[in-house]
Amino acid sequence: MASVSNNLSWVFFSAYQCAIRHHFKQKINATISLAVREISDAPIKTTFDNEKNILLLSGKKSWLVSTNVDVILLYVKLGKSIEFPLNNKTHFLNSVLVPLYREESTIRETYGQVKFLKNLNQGSLTLKDTKIMSMNIFSGKDIRGFGYVEQFFVMLSLGIFFVTKVNNIKYKRMFFEAVKALIIDFNRRKSPKMTVRFHKKSFKKMIHIFDSLPERKVIIGWEFDKNIFFNLLK
Repeated sequence: MASVSNNLSWVFFSAYQCAIRHHFKQKINATISLAVREISDAPIKTTFDNEKNILLLSGKKSWLVSTNVDVILLYVKLGKSIEFPLNNKTHFLNSVLVPLYREESTIRETYGQVKFLKNLNQGSLTLKDTKIMSMNIFSGKDIRGFGYVEQFFVMLSLGIFFVTKVNNIKYKRMFFEAVKALIIDFNRRKSPKMTVRFHKKSFKKMIHIFDSLPERKVIIGWEFDKNIFFNLLK
């Protein structure tokens, strides 16, 4: 999808979906957004029923990328730690990850298109005593390292995009070699953090090169969106 598009929003969206599936080991055939940010006037309130092993959630969360997704993966900091069984062991959780589909006790809203990545928008999720069964609760610690995984897949998606778009054989070969090297390091099971840090400089160079080529003129929103990718690769 990303490689044939002239819209960078789809380059980012495809990378984002791959990052979520890989990092959180999500094997469902669905689109997913990660909701981390809380809305200040409606912070998330949590109540855990020890007898029924049910977590009740009320409040608001927001996320970026798209409101038209099948699943919202909700990250919630708990008011107080809970004792919870995970992988046949008891853990004390200070935060949780919860996948939400379209539960009746939740309301999704799109409250404005962002100023960059034009086909994406920002959404909010209102929860009203939403019941989460214990089988759907995961440790919030699982979110650690997601930023590096997201950067890796953004680099991969953007690199493939450049390879398919450039006409200059020299640059096409250069971009291809950079993508191949990134994949090789990934397959060697180097940590995403090490892989991203090692290859980040070459991918920033690729953005600069593409910015000098005439092919950039057919890319929707390139002049603004290129800065988003620079920022993602800081």
